Amino acid sequence: MRFDQYFEPATVEECCGILKEYGSDAKILAGGTDIVPRLKNKIWRPKAVVGISKLPDIDTIAVSKDGLVLGAAASLRKISLDQSLEKNYKVIMEAAGHVSSMQIRNIATIGGNACNASPSADAIQGLIAMEAKAVIAGPDGNREVAIEDFFTGPGTTVLKEGEFLLKFIVPAPKAGTGAAYKKFAIRGDTDISIVGSACRLILKKDGTVEDARISLAAVAPKPIRAAEAEKLLIGKKLTEELIDEAAEAAAKHCSPISDQRATAEYRKQMVRVWTRHAVKEAAERAEQAE
Repeated sequence: MRFDQYFEPATVEECCGILKEYGSDAKILAGGTDIVPRLKNKIWRPKAVVGISKLPDIDTIAVSKDGLVLGAAASLRKISLDQSLEKNYKVIMEAAGHVSSMQIRNIATIGGNACNASPSADAIQGLIAMEAKAVIAGPDGNREVAIEDFFTGPGTTVLKEGEFLLKFIVPAPKAGTGAAYKKFAIRGDTDISIVGSACRLILKKDGTVEDARISLAAVAPKPIRAAEAEKLLIGKKLTEELIDEAAEAAAKHCSPISDQRATAEYRKQMVRVWTRHAVKEAAERAEQAE
């Protein structure tokens, strides 16, 4: 595991300057669960490694009346156990808690889960469900990107030279909001997802669906929204038949591959099953929400 320089910048501006100077020869270090194995196996051979642990508020978890701020270096275990998230952001806790083993979650970060850009990443599904935005720091200042637009393909994101992921901002949910994430993997959380399905519903007082978001993991080159399934739900009252119809639409409009974990056909079937579960649990939570 070799590299020429190691930096621990104390400010965002300093970090951006280093990244701009080294360009593609620099790699960010947060928790290290992705970068360290790649350095050891010589998959990556950067000239500079940039640790971000000393940046101000980089690991913050802050809830206010306006919403939630998650620093990119907040650990997944810390997020999964933070009781300040229980009321309005339970799905974010839930998704973070489904990533790998406890040992990995102790050091892996929410920003790393996003920047690794795996199609099967679990933690980001909670962020997608809750309409999070990624705040990206760069030489020209900060910019915001909807989290579902952050990914461009397997292992690739919208980050440009000199930029890095600083934090996520999540708006405060409206009354009647409920959300849930369901992961399916043969050996549980320690295994990579075969299918992941997140759902967030906003219900009116009469039970009509005001808004719906359904996100899927491991069934396309990047995390995707099940737009057709969402459209089916909006403006209607939930029934078993409607939920089944939405689950069928989610399965129809995804494009999984066959690999060592599952065939494409099996993944489509599991999208039907787990989207149904996610919608039902989101509805139950929405009915109980203030």
